[in-house]
Amino acid sequence: MRTYSFAVAVASDVLDTEVVEDTIKQALADGLPEDTLVVVKAEGIKDYSEQGWKVARSRKFGVNVKQAGDGHKAKMTREIVETVEA
Repeated sequence: MRTYSFAVAVASDVLDTEVVEDTIKQALADGLPEDTLVVVKAEGIKDYSEQGWKVARSRKFGVNVKQAGDGHKAKMTREIVETVEA
């Protein structure tokens, strides 16, 4: 017998973890052989700051700032100064 572990990350503002656990467990039970044992448990909730979320979104979910469309758009201004000799 072997044990396989999978990591699943879900991002949402509000989510019922028990419903997600049951959904994943049911999907695995329906798709795997009958003698397969399945354990699904929530490991916790992490709250991100705005910047922390942008980093996690990119690293965990592969969504970069350009794809998400919420990047900082810096505006550069350039002044041209003319000098007049007297």
